[in-house]
Amino acid sequence: MVVLLSLCATLIAACDRKETPQVTLDTHRAATAARSFTQALAKARAWRKDAQWYGIVPFTSMERAFALPLDDASPSWFFRFGSAEGKSEYVVEVRDEKVLGANEFTLPDYIEPPLAELEPLGNKWTMMDNGALLEKYAEEEGSLLAQYPDMSLDYRLAQPKGQAHPVWTLINAKNLSKAILVVDAVTAEILPVE
Repeated sequence: MVVLLSLCATLIAACDRKETPQVTLDTHRAATAARSFTQALAKARAWRKDAQWYGIVPFTSMERAFALPLDDASPSWFFRFGSAEGKSEYVVEVRDEKVLGANEFTLPDYIEPPLAELEPLGNKWTMMDNGALLEKYAEEEGSLLAQYPDMSLDYRLAQPKGQAHPVWTLINAKNLSKAILVVDAVTAEILPVE
């Protein structure tokens, strides 16, 4: 009887517990950046135990680096890592919370800033996720996302040296000439688009 009551109490508690829904307005990605981070970190730590996370690279930057078209209908997250001494760079591709691949190479600095110009972000996700970034953008006057909810989006997350916090840059993947939103990833303050 005690076991049965305990089992009932456990089932009732499980039913009452609400899962935190995954917030995303990005119709092209099934998983947010934060939900994909753990898999990327594990893969990077298998590469080097001292791997440091430097952010997220836009999939369009990876297209240019490899001169290969990527699937923008279902783009991946590209997490950028470096070794502690800063001599090696490693990019892990994650889609739908699964690691699809990883490469040790240096991104050309005409595509992405070199690691020497960036601060490592630590080994825990402690900032706003891309879902919160998109919610913020959707609230902005003149938001393209309000007009084109199915638009192809791209993201950069990095902390340039001298910045207090990491910065999210939201990009229209079909028009790379200018960022559409830049936000402090910790305070959620909108920053000037340069």
